[in-house]
Amino acid sequence: MTPKRLAKTLAYSLTRGHWTRPALEHALRQRLPRTLDRLAPDFAVFLTDHFSQFYAPTAGDVGRALKDAPGFDVLLKYCLCHEVWPELDQRPPEMATLPFFESLEVPQLVTPGDLADWLCLDLQRLDYFADRQSRFEAHGDAAVNHYRYILRKKAGGGMRIIEAPKQILKSLQRAILRGIVERIPDHGSAYGFVPGRNCLDAAQQHVGEPVVVRFDLQDFFPSIHAGRVLGLFRSLGYPQAVASYLIGFCVTRTPAWVLERLPVTDRAAYRETHLPQGSPVSPALANKLAFALDRRLSALARRSEATYTRYADDLTFSGERRITKILLQAVPEIVREEGFRLNHEKTRVMRATSRQTVTGVVVNDRMNVSRPAFDRLKAIIHACGKPGDARLHDASFRAQLLGQIGWIEQVNPHRGHKLRCLLEAAYERSQKNAAR
Repeated sequence: MTPKRLAKTLAYSLTRGHWTRPALEHALRQRLPRTLDRLAPDFAVFLTDHFSQFYAPTAGDVGRALKDAPGFDVLLKYCLCHEVWPELDQRPPEMATLPFFESLEVPQLVTPGDLADWLCLDLQRLDYFADRQSRFEAHGDAAVNHYRYILRKKAGGGMRIIEAPKQILKSLQRAILRGIVERIPDHGSAYGFVPGRNCLDAAQQHVGEPVVVRFDLQDFFPSIHAGRVLGLFRSLGYPQAVASYLIGFCVTRTPAWVLERLPVTDRAAYRETHLPQGSPVSPALANKLAFALDRRLSALARRSEATYTRYADDLTFSGERRITKILLQAVPEIVREEGFRLNHEKTRVMRATSRQTVTGVVVNDRMNVSRPAFDRLKAIIHACGKPGDARLHDASFRAQLLGQIGWIEQVNPHRGHKLRCLLEAAYERSQKNAAR
């Protein structure tokens, strides 16, 4: 047996369970020759120091590291001399869930076959839809791709790609969302894409404060790469083989023929595998992967006697005016350390003497809609009731107006009721004008 083969055999056995020193030492004692038991603790310490993570690395990575471990040469010489070699672990794979997630009721999927059965697929279609090598997305024929691509201009400049999965992949993503991802708890400061919470709840936390400080995460979904998603599924206990398929369903790499349609400055975020904006599972996954960020920013807020909320990529703090300097120094560093980036052009410090907005809601004294937004909608409704304007005859246009009015009613019932009455009067005038 070669050194490479010896290291690979041990690595395969060590990466099938929990990645802790006691678990590794126990597995090594079962595999090493009895006279070399003393090497087990040293190997376990070396590996956990080399791979400072909570879940097992790939067997290939562990095998390459083992060849440099102190004592590996001793093991190799002993095995060559006595023709005694560690046996390959033939036990079936098992879930290796981190303690934080042990109480979650997630499906127990230990092989790709289990995952295929759970998704009602055969192995061939499992491999096709997971597309782990991005072969189908790289294909020049859009009919072969699993996603449809829509380019939209960002309000602050640049372009955004909406990567919308086609119907079958979307249904598989929804199954993963409901069966696995939604079982993971969200941080209490997260309000976007969280069942039972919304943007009004987020805005309510900041009403009547002397200062509101708002930060914006740049390229929120595209900045979350496959490695972070893999870490989440591995932390849930899924073996590497299963986790690699799960992330294949949840991430994508934007093909070159789509990137060419973007300005050069906007391409970098989409070159690597990332969460696609447009997938039903992406918002929930982004929330789970921002948990550590929320925890650190919440702790910063508590120490500063401030309030913190996050609505998707919108980070908001409020409190006394003295918090401003603390936040402007600390938040960028924490965001960077947690693997995200700020769009510094969107950082806002809003004092009580000016209009303070959170998730589009004015929060100075009470929750309200901005006067310009109210006046703009009022003007549209008024114009629709004039002779010759037939927009209110379009049911979809009326539904759009009613949706906007409904939103205003949630924030300010009095203003919302006033707009609803105006719309009803304008619709009656429109009907009369059409009948003439």
